[in-house]
Amino acid sequence: MRKISKVSALIAVVGISLAAGLAPASADTVNSTVSGASLSATTAAPALSAVTLNGTSTQTSTGTSTAWSLTDARGTGAAWTVSASATDFTSAAGTTETVVRTITAPNLTITPGAVTAAAGADAATGITAPALVMSTASQALISATGPHKGTYNLTPSFSLAIPANAYRSNYTTGSTGALNPYTSTLTYTIA
Repeated sequence: MRKISKVSALIAVVGISLAAGLAPASADTVNSTVSGASLSATTAAPALSAVTLNGTSTQTSTGTSTAWSLTDARGTGAAWTVSASATDFTSAAGTTETVVRTITAPNLTITPGAVTAAAGADAATGITAPALVMSTASQALISATGPHKGTYNLTPSFSLAIPANAYRSNYTTGSTGALNPYTSTLTYTIA
């Protein structure tokens, strides 16, 4: 009986081994192509405070914009820069005051403030954003040496120096009523 039990046990083990060996292994290959997108910047202009000339000192018009977002979705880790330029500030001519009045672009300073990484972005360490005196020529406002992939947020503040000898804004019509504010066009590029 012992011999039959040993033979039966051996046959059972061999049978199980053969059954296990006959079952094919299963393997799947999973893949996904990840494409890069682009650099983008969402900016906003501030509303600057009104100023009353005093004739003796420079006055300052200030304001803070709503939050900006800068996104590097290229997936390369390459450096990027936000550049800015400004036109001179002008108060449009009115019907009586027919000469356009100007305050030059370098009177405007933009202070980008703290740059923070949004969820999932690389750390903001290494992104530089010092205060910048504006120019009519494009110049670096915010620089990321890389890798800085993802979205970054900041809330810049603006300061416009109004010289003591500046002209007031022109009246729209006549010599009373609405004033044409001094305006400038700010142009931002990210590359």
